[in-house]
Amino acid sequence: MKKKTLLFALMVIFAASLVYRLQHPYRQKKVTRLTYSGSRKRVIVKKQRPKEGELQKAPGIMLALYSKPPEHHGEVIHNPFFKPREEKMSDSSPPGVRNSHPENPVKPPDEDPRARVERELSRFRVFGSYKGEGKSMIFLQRGKDVLVVQAGDVIDGKYLIKHIEGNSLDLWAEEIQQDIHIDLSDF
Repeated sequence: MKKKTLLFALMVIFAASLVYRLQHPYRQKKVTRLTYSGSRKRVIVKKQRPKEGELQKAPGIMLALYSKPPEHHGEVIHNPFFKPREEKMSDSSPPGVRNSHPENPVKPPDEDPRARVERELSRFRVFGSYKGEGKSMIFLQRGKDVLVVQAGDVIDGKYLIKHIEGNSLDLWAEEIQQDIHIDLSDF
């Protein structure tokens, strides 16, 4: 009984305060000018009006930047995303020290395209497959990337998946213009 009486009293107080607030809403006073009553002096800003016959000057707009933009060399001075290249030994090195970087480095022989394709494809790991609704898909992983491929997909713009069967994958390698058959039974 005490709880019901207390609840009723609180509801009456709430209703009375709600009616009072609706009847007497808070209105903020309007002022014509803001003033600061602190220890500093008052600062009054007056608008400068042009004298009769005098044209107003535009604020300092730098139109020269639009008509003659500065030239940019387009060279990357510091790229924070890549490690800096090793600097060549300076020309002021002692005469007895030989330069470790020859002037014309010998280019390594071109790698066999077939070996390069095999090396690139060996980076992929198969860790699952899905077969359903007439589609076969394979889950491939390369580093932290996970690819879900199905027939007709292109990997890295070079390898077209032609056919996926339960234990085999056929793809077309654009670089060597050949079909590659990969047996997935070991995975």
